This record gives sequence, structure tokens and C-alpha cells, in this order.
Amino acid sequence: SLDLTHLHNLIPQGRKLRKYKERRLDGYHGGPNMGENLADVLNSIEEEDDAPPEAEEEFIDPEQAVVTKVKSFDLSSPISVKEAIFALDYIDHDFYVFRDEETNDVSVVYKRNAGGVGLIQPEQ
Repeated sequence: SLDLTHLHNLIPQGRKLRKYKERRLDGYHGGPNMGENLADVLNSIEEEDDAPPEAEEEFIDPEQAVVTKVKSFDLSSPISVKEAIFALDYIDHDFYVFRDEETNDVSVVYKRNAGGVGLIQPEQ
């Protein structure tokens, strides 16, 4: 016998099977003499298709990172990239967020692991 517990996942295929059943009963695909098991499956799909969809449980990832601290930066006064690099040397972080005076966009300078300083800018 066929396990019907997973048929609710097959609703799009169920519509195709229902059309197949209708065409078979109309004389296509061998006529009304289809197997009993296939007819039972097709009938159960029609019943499940009319049933309201079950609410899916939301997956909660136990490994998901959680924000533990929020910092704010004053971005109202634009500064040069050179000033941002200078400020980076005097803070206790590996990055510095600033508003670039040339573009007025928010940018980030950061200390690279390989040495030197990197610059992240939005695409133009």
C-alpha cells in the first residue's frame, strides 16, 4: 500500500494527477479501469487539497548569533579618509565608520590582517 502521509507536500503534482484521473475517466489513458490503488491516491489528494494548509513551524537556529551590544556612531560631520585612518589608530577597534567628505557616503576603514588599512565604500 502507498504511504499517504507525505502527499500534502505533493499538491502541485496532485493537480497533475487529478487532471490525469479526469482524462483517464473520460476515456484517455486506458479508460475508467484504472487501478484501485491509484484511484484511492487520486481521491485522497483531492480531499487534502481542499483542506486548509497547516501552519509551518518556524525553524529556530540554536547556533544563531545574538546581538549583545549596540554602538552608535556620529556620522553628521564628514571627514577625510586620512582623518579616518588617523582616528583608527586611536580607537580600540579594528574598524572605523565615518562619512566621507568627498562623497558624503558612509564608509569604513579597517586594519587588515596582512597589515595596512582597507577601505570599504558603497558602490557608485
